[in-house]
Amino acid sequence: MRVAVPVHNESLKVFKNAGHTPFFAVYELVGSGMFKSFKLVELRANPRINADHEDECEDAHGKCHHEGDAEEHKNDHRIMAEIVKDCDILGVDKACKNTKLVFEEAGIKVIATHGCEKADDMLKEVSKKI
Repeated sequence: MRVAVPVHNESLKVFKNAGHTPFFAVYELVGSGMFKSFKLVELRANPRINADHEDECEDAHGKCHHEGDAEEHKNDHRIMAEIVKDCDILGVDKACKNTKLVFEEAGIKVIATHGCEKADDMLKEVSKKI
Protein backbone atom coordinates (compact mmCIF):
# COMPACT_ATOMS: atom_id res chain seq x y z
CA MET A 1 0.00 0.00 0.00
CA ARG A 2 1.24 3.48 -0.87
CA VAL A 3 0.32 6.78 0.75
CA ALA A 4 0.92 10.24 -0.72
CA VAL A 5 1.37 13.25 1.57
CA PRO A 6 1.46 16.88 0.32
CA VAL A 7 4.72 18.48 1.46
CA HIS A 8 6.71 21.71 1.00
CA ASN A 9 10.02 20.05 0.08
CA GLU A 10 12.66 17.60 1.41
CA SER A 11 11.96 18.86 4.94
CA LEU A 12 8.73 16.80 4.69
CA LYS A 13 6.75 19.59 6.35
CA VAL A 14 3.08 19.06 5.50
CA PHE A 15 1.65 21.49 2.96
CA LYS A 16 -1.85 22.23 4.25
CA ASN A 17 -3.72 22.61 0.94
CA ALA A 18 -3.27 19.39 -1.04
CA GLY A 19 -4.53 21.02 -4.25
CA HIS A 20 -1.59 23.42 -4.45
CA THR A 21 1.24 21.46 -2.84
CA PRO A 22 4.76 21.78 -4.28
CA PHE A 23 5.45 18.05 -3.81
CA PHE A 24 3.88 14.76 -2.88
CA ALA A 25 5.95 12.54 -0.61
CA VAL A 26 5.15 8.95 -1.56
CA TYR A 27 5.48 6.30 1.14
CA GLU A 28 5.26 2.51 1.06
CA LEU A 29 3.59 0.67 3.95
CA VAL A 30 6.00 -1.87 5.44
CA GLY A 31 4.97 -4.58 7.90
CA SER A 32 1.62 -4.93 9.62
CA GLY A 33 -0.07 -4.59 12.98
CA MET A 34 2.19 -3.17 15.66
CA PHE A 35 5.14 -3.55 13.25
CA LYS A 36 3.55 -1.31 10.62
CA SER A 37 5.71 1.56 9.38
CA PHE A 38 6.15 3.73 6.31
CA LYS A 39 9.23 4.02 4.11
CA LEU A 40 9.76 7.11 1.96
CA VAL A 41 9.89 6.09 -1.71
CA GLU A 42 10.32 9.50 -3.35
CA LEU A 43 9.18 13.10 -3.71
CA ARG A 44 7.12 13.90 -6.80
CA ALA A 45 6.76 17.46 -8.06
CA ASN A 46 3.26 18.84 -8.54
CA PRO A 47 2.98 20.90 -11.76
CA ARG A 48 -0.09 22.59 -10.27
CA ILE A 49 1.91 24.18 -7.43
CA ASN A 50 0.67 27.47 -6.04
CA ALA A 51 2.34 27.94 -2.67
CA ASP A 52 0.42 31.19 -2.10
CA HIS A 53 -2.75 29.10 -1.63
CA GLU A 54 -1.58 26.96 1.29
CA ASP A 55 -4.20 28.36 3.64
CA GLU A 56 -6.97 28.80 1.08
CA CYS A 57 -9.30 26.23 -0.38
CA GLU A 58 -12.80 26.19 0.96
CA ASP A 59 -15.01 27.87 3.47
CA ALA A 60 -16.59 26.34 6.57
CA HIS A 61 -19.36 24.87 4.40
CA GLY A 62 -16.98 23.00 2.07
CA LYS A 63 -17.57 25.40 -0.80
CA CYS A 64 -14.55 26.01 -3.05
CA HIS A 65 -13.23 29.51 -3.49
CA HIS A 66 -12.05 28.66 -6.99
CA GLU A 67 -13.55 30.76 -9.74
CA GLY A 68 -14.54 29.46 -13.14
CA ASP A 69 -15.64 26.21 -14.66
CA ALA A 70 -16.00 23.25 -12.26
CA GLU A 71 -14.95 20.74 -14.93
CA GLU A 72 -11.81 22.74 -15.69
CA HIS A 73 -11.04 22.79 -11.97
CA LYS A 74 -11.50 19.00 -11.81
CA ASN A 75 -9.17 18.58 -14.79
CA ASP A 76 -6.49 20.49 -12.88
CA HIS A 77 -6.86 18.00 -10.05
CA ARG A 78 -6.81 15.04 -12.46
CA ILE A 79 -3.24 16.07 -13.32
CA MET A 80 -2.34 15.63 -9.64
CA ALA A 81 -4.16 12.31 -9.36
CA GLU A 82 -2.15 11.05 -12.33
CA ILE A 83 1.11 11.91 -10.53
CA VAL A 84 0.22 9.64 -7.60
CA LYS A 85 -1.92 7.08 -9.45
CA ASP A 86 0.11 4.22 -7.91
CA CYS A 87 -0.94 5.36 -4.41
CA ASP A 88 -3.91 3.98 -2.51
CA ILE A 89 -4.33 6.90 -0.11
CA LEU A 90 -3.83 10.66 -0.13
CA GLY A 91 -3.41 12.12 3.35
CA VAL A 92 -4.56 15.74 3.57
CA ASP A 93 -4.94 18.56 6.04
CA LYS A 94 -7.23 20.44 3.63
CA ALA A 95 -8.64 19.58 0.24
CA CYS A 96 -11.51 21.09 -1.69
CA LYS A 97 -14.45 18.91 -2.71
CA ASN A 98 -13.06 18.61 -6.26
CA THR A 99 -9.73 17.28 -4.98
CA LYS A 100 -11.56 14.63 -2.96
CA LEU A 101 -13.92 13.76 -5.82
CA VAL A 102 -11.22 13.44 -8.48
CA PHE A 103 -8.82 11.42 -6.34
CA GLU A 104 -11.56 9.05 -5.26
CA GLU A 105 -12.68 8.66 -8.90
CA ALA A 106 -9.07 7.61 -9.58
CA GLY A 107 -9.29 4.97 -6.82
CA ILE A 108 -7.25 6.97 -4.29
CA LYS A 109 -8.90 7.28 -0.89
CA VAL A 110 -8.61 10.73 0.69
CA ILE A 111 -8.05 10.71 4.46
CA ALA A 112 -8.14 14.01 6.36
CA THR A 113 -5.90 14.54 9.36
CA HIS A 114 -5.68 18.02 10.81
CA GLY A 115 -2.86 19.83 12.56
CA CYS A 116 0.03 17.58 11.49
CA GLU A 117 3.27 19.48 10.97
CA LYS A 118 5.44 16.72 9.48
CA ALA A 119 4.68 13.88 7.08
CA ASP A 120 5.53 11.30 9.76
CA ASP A 121 2.84 12.79 12.01
CA MET A 122 0.29 12.62 9.20
CA LEU A 123 1.25 9.02 8.42
CA LYS A 124 0.65 8.04 12.07
CA GLU A 125 -2.83 9.57 11.90
CA VAL A 126 -3.60 8.00 8.51
CA SER A 127 -2.41 4.65 9.86
CA LYS A 128 -5.08 4.81 12.58
CA LYS A 129 -7.76 5.14 9.89
CA ILE A 130 -6.74 2.29 7.61
